[in-house]
Amino acid sequence: MLQINNIKIKLFDKIVSKAWLKLYTSLNVNPDRIVPNLPISNEEFAQKIKRANTQFGFDWPENPSTQDEYNRMHKDIETALDKKADLLQNIHHDLHTKEAGKNASHIQIVWSESLGEFYGKQPISVDMPSYTDPFEKKLKYGDVYLGFPHVGKSPEVCMLHNDNSNLLQTCRIHNKIVCDILISIIDHTCETDAQLISWYDENKITMFTKNEMLKYNGWATIGEVINKNEIKNMVWNNPKMNYVTN
Repeated sequence: MLQINNIKIKLFDKIVSKAWLKLYTSLNVNPDRIVPNLPISNEEFAQKIKRANTQFGFDWPENPSTQDEYNRMHKDIETALDKKADLLQNIHHDLHTKEAGKNASHIQIVWSESLGEFYGKQPISVDMPSYTDPFEKKLKYGDVYLGFPHVGKSPEVCMLHNDNSNLLQTCRIHNKIVCDILISIIDHTCETDAQLISWYDENKITMFTKNEMLKYNGWATIGEVINKNEIKNMVWNNPKMNYVTN
């Protein structure tokens, strides 16, 4: 049983759940933040873009509104130096929020500034076990699932965003586990397998196999919130996490 502030989570008896738990318990570190993907105002986003342009030499438009403009921002973030990745983590999250519009879908529990880097320590992650079951194709309110481990996009997101340039740089399958987890606040179904097969062939993908892509298309669920009625009352500040064996 996991408890994060007022939220209680029951872990599933799954290979991926056990792999995540082993990583979490080996670190023995509370999460850094709890982040809802709630809409950010255009004004606040513009101010963050101004700071990023100044600090990193980007030339992002201050009021991006198209997916092509968002894709361009992603490309620059993907090629930022690893030692600066933590500085971009905040605006990277806001970029995803902007892309989602008003369609908030999850609450993120964040340990890492970026890619599992714990405040300047060595990146901490584990490989996804090769014998892990295929990802789930359905997600329910209160389900807990693994966060995406890479700076970049999954094949599904590349396809849906029509972000098909320089896929060798951008596109990654979910083949690693970091501590970041998400709590779903919607019911959702992944129905893109057939589209992805066509996308894979059209783009002549060689970085991963078609079977790997389909296996990792969906959500790596590791548990569920037991007291779902408390999700709306989730305590955002100073996250503290405990694991209690049953």
